[in-house]
Amino acid sequence: MKKRYGKTIFNGSILVLSLVLLVYFCVSEDGLVDLAENIESFRKGWLAAGFLGMLGDLILDAWLIQLFTKSSARGYRFRDAFKSGMVGHFYSAVTPFQSGGQPMQVYLMKKQGVDPGISTAAMVQKFLVYQTCLTVYSAAAIVLRFGFFSRNLPAGMLWLAAVGFVIQGAVIGVLVLFSFHRTLTRRIVGWLCTLLAKLHLLRDREETLRRIETQLEYFHESNADLFRKKKLLISSCVLTFLQQTSLFSVSYCVYRAFGFSGASAVDMICAQAFVTMVSCMVPLPGAAGASEGSFYVFFSMFFTAATIKPATLLWRMITYYSVILITAPFSRITKKMQQSSDSA
Repeated sequence: MKKRYGKTIFNGSILVLSLVLLVYFCVSEDGLVDLAENIESFRKGWLAAGFLGMLGDLILDAWLIQLFTKSSARGYRFRDAFKSGMVGHFYSAVTPFQSGGQPMQVYLMKKQGVDPGISTAAMVQKFLVYQTCLTVYSAAAIVLRFGFFSRNLPAGMLWLAAVGFVIQGAVIGVLVLFSFHRTLTRRIVGWLCTLLAKLHLLRDREETLRRIETQLEYFHESNADLFRKKKLLISSCVLTFLQQTSLFSVSYCVYRAFGFSGASAVDMICAQAFVTMVSCMVPLPGAAGASEGSFYVFFSMFFTAATIKPATLLWRMITYYSVILITAPFSRITKKMQQSSDSA
């Protein structure tokens, strides 16, 4: 009961925070309400292009799910992968650290006839490729445009982005370690479980260790299989790069929708990579607060003082709130499945 009560309070707090931010960016000075009064000068075609960028992210995500799953489950269809992708996006958007997406995808794919071992391996492979591509993307942004951003941004924000990059790199390092060094991985996990047990933070060390080792075995096998399939690895990296570029380009489309054209698309896409690096460190659903704040800071150099607030809200509406609205109906699929399983 206490756990459920605490979860309700947490979810309610996030909802309140999101509503407060929405109201602020709508009704404050130079907010969305002021923009609506001058809507005739707004370029709606570019805003539509931003929505297409977001949809491109969703479609490419479904394509990647099918690509990874079909390598072991030959008959897996794109429409099933699309449903899985929509469910994953919804639960990722409403859970801390996007932690709810993959478990619900594995659950749905089991109902679609995909063995949980295959779907888990596919999700692990997809996660590994996504994180690797994001780290490479961020590294390229830092190397290519570090001088530009260091001249135009507060030093603190740039270093915060660098910390985010280091965290992303550390995640990749851990993933690689877990992928290729089974003995060392088991020793590290065993040591951590022993430490937690001594601190009385872990009740059943052996059972916990057994469950973790089972998951690690999936992890080892799936990643080793990915590196054996060079064609799958290359094609998935290309698609993931296109997926991330499609999503990162939304901010540039919002910029052009306001009638601006002085900034380059490359600079704005690099700035969006920095926003992503900063936001990834916040363990709230949708990185609430951090996403809006980092976008406001990083993109103030491109927008005017009168347009940065509505630009932040429009970007957030396209990349987050509209995704929830689009994918929410698909969450009913898993709810119906759970109800039917309970009644069976």
